[in-house]
Amino acid sequence: MDQEKAFSLLSRQLKDILANAERIINGNDSPEEIETFARYSIELKKYVNERIENKEFRLATNQIPDINYQRKHIRLWQYLILPSWLISIFIDYMIRKETKEEISLIKTSYARLQIMIQDHLI
Repeated sequence: MDQEKAFSLLSRQLKDILANAERIINGNDSPEEIETFARYSIELKKYVNERIENKEFRLATNQIPDINYQRKHIRLWQYLILPSWLISIFIDYMIRKETKEEISLIKTSYARLQIMIQDHLI
């Protein structure tokens, strides 16, 4: 694939992932949104490793950490014991809060990649 075309497609993908990160940081932090962001981030790295020849850019991309979010599932027996499901909900809230902080840092890294692409395309 032509490198200019690969960088152009990557620029669009970075805009999408930055928009997703912004949505999560600004409050839409549902487990589905976070899981989607994590999958998209992994796929973006895979795309860079397969299609981009610039070693500096690939290195910068691969240094971005992965999101390892696993939602907390409440089991039926936990609903029967009031404090148990409240604790599960609180734990899930805290995990999502920590994950939002990670996504905020990752968003900064993706923004740097976006700037690198703009410099490359000019």
